[in-house]
Amino acid sequence: MNFVTSRYMAYSEPFEENNREKRLIYSTRTSVTALIDEIVFGKLLTNNFDNIDDDLLDLLFSMEIIIPENENEFEEMMLQNNSMLTVNSHLDLTIQPTANCQLGCHYCAQEHSKVNMADEVYDKTLERIKSKLESHKFEHLSVTWYGGEPLNALSQLKKISTEIIRLCAENNVIYDGSIITNGLSLKPGVFKELYLQHDVLNYQITLDGTAEYHDLRRILKLGGDTFDIIFKNIIDIINLPFYQDKNLQPILIRTNIDKTNLAGIKPLVDLFAEHNAQDKIQFSFAPIVDWGDKKYGSSDGFTKKDFASIEIDLMLYAHQKGFLISGSLVPKREYMPCMVVAKDSEVFDAFGNVYPCYEFTYTPAYKDDIHKIGNLLDENFTPNEFATTRNWYNDIRKEDFATCNKCELLPVCGGGCVKNWYNDETGCPSFKFNFSDRLLIDYLNKNHALNL
Repeated sequence: MNFVTSRYMAYSEPFEENNREKRLIYSTRTSVTALIDEIVFGKLLTNNFDNIDDDLLDLLFSMEIIIPENENEFEEMMLQNNSMLTVNSHLDLTIQPTANCQLGCHYCAQEHSKVNMADEVYDKTLERIKSKLESHKFEHLSVTWYGGEPLNALSQLKKISTEIIRLCAENNVIYDGSIITNGLSLKPGVFKELYLQHDVLNYQITLDGTAEYHDLRRILKLGGDTFDIIFKNIIDIINLPFYQDKNLQPILIRTNIDKTNLAGIKPLVDLFAEHNAQDKIQFSFAPIVDWGDKKYGSSDGFTKKDFASIEIDLMLYAHQKGFLISGSLVPKREYMPCMVVAKDSEVFDAFGNVYPCYEFTYTPAYKDDIHKIGNLLDENFTPNEFATTRNWYNDIRKEDFATCNKCELLPVCGGGCVKNWYNDETGCPSFKFNFSDRLLIDYLNKNHALNL
């Protein structure tokens, strides 16, 4: 049998160690890293495996860096991904109890309205979730509360949450919740109630830099600053005795970045450090991107490649200050990009609409039925199994998505943001453009006790 080097090999730039030129290679099929001589790397690139040490050769086979010549790797990855979808026992749902939001952020594509989930929509949503849980296909349910601003419908959120938790208990399903919130209404008492009584265990809150930057962007629709309120809420929460006693770290600070607020991100990290928040929150850095009809092609935006360098710099800076960064530095094997490809995972909005992706809701660009699974208030509700994104693992084979299906990182991202590919945009995650740096930083941190 003949063998070749896998197409799913990522690698670092070469560097010197112990007077030898080395390189890190990473199998995106198996999520294993190896340090090899540059000479061996050259052999791998030419499918020449002669005179490679037997132990190293065994490792390269086990990593699936060396594979049979006749193996169709792409189809093998798709087979594994589809198989995992079939046996997936983790159900992800997103519930949007309101279409309302206090903020008028310039990069948000949602069309807000003062509509909270009515009783009829509540009943139908709960009925839909109940049928999923009673199918006994699932061992774990995760619900993300989103909006608009979900805390604008706190009573509806708590009402639905109470019933879902009860249904999970009746069907022996593990439950956890998370919330994406602007943080304005997240007072310590609200946080404590949601965390302890409703199992909302993770909180994503957006701060776009310190006040001088944030308050130019994330402002009240009626006018008014928001940074001081949100920041005080966060500091008050992390200083709660039960928060500290339980050694919690459920709050993720997300920063949406372009050229107009980049200078405010490191000072934001510094500000949290001054309040001793290092072991209590995490950071996530993200570029502002196109969303629906909001095309962010202005001179203020970053290309993904440019942002990749910025991201590494910010990650290192936050790490130096003692903060954890959300997610793995080096991404692991993923069998789905997100919930959008899992046929049982759904997004429920305040109008009874059901979608595969939460960026479709309340967004005029996605109002057409092709993007919807359906509406729960329809008398003969029949799920649209071919709503946009649902057929991704078949569509990815098309030439339109060649950039994705030929990429060495496919096994660790699954396509990234699938929605973007259907919008004739790249769905690639930022790590596509800084993977080499991530490998080096991860290696140095683990093997040389790097004090970042």
